[in-house]
Amino acid sequence: MKIATWSLQRTLPESSQAILQRPWLQRIDADIWILTEADLAISPGQGYSTLASGPPSQAPGETWRWVQIWVRHWSLSPVPTSDPTTTTCALVDLGQERSCLIYGTVLPLPDNPYPDADHEQAFAIALRQQQQDWLHLQATYPEALLILAGDFNQDLNVLPYYGSRRNKQALRHALAVANLDCLTFGDNDPVRRLIDGQHSNIDHICVAQSQIVHLQGTFAWPPSLEELRGLSDHFGVGLEFTWP
Repeated sequence: MKIATWSLQRTLPESSQAILQRPWLQRIDADIWILTEADLAISPGQGYSTLASGPPSQAPGETWRWVQIWVRHWSLSPVPTSDPTTTTCALVDLGQERSCLIYGTVLPLPDNPYPDADHEQAFAIALRQQQQDWLHLQATYPEALLILAGDFNQDLNVLPYYGSRRNKQALRHALAVANLDCLTFGDNDPVRRLIDGQHSNIDHICVAQSQIVHLQGTFAWPPSLEELRGLSDHFGVGLEFTWP
């Protein structure tokens, strides 16, 4: 299974930026996409089903959404979350009595979905709320593999890159309590590996009970900072794993 997440920076569908983004969506060819800050008219291609978060409360009438989930091959069903604007969740039927929950998120730093609050306080509030979602989902759907992905606006590596140390520790703790392992940091950080440690990844993919899957590798795109300019303000991040 190939899963990828990417922030499209609220690109307008007919813009030159969108023209550059679409070939990358097709080239990566993921089975499951978690797109953030993406317009509803931009899709990864034919044959996908989609589920999007609600309209942004601070920008009514806009056609972009904080989170969109796109799934190829399989059917999906919406599952409620505590904040339907900055998160969305889909139950995906994989067949052969297997299923997974895809929880897409944008945590509020620095592009703050809670503009009236201090950014660290907003991050902590949103993180606690989402952690309760993760625990509730695992209790409600114990047979489904929970996959958490999106724009965390926070690195998780030892050396600081983006966010704050306090938020980093809070995020690590919240993931541990919910038995979620981040598969896109440390030695598996594809952004840090791609550009020789100049940056760290802040868009993550996490899996509950990761010992039951076999990670085949992580990857990021485009291949350089120069190619990123005019494309997005985030590298795209993905991984592949097998699930016996």
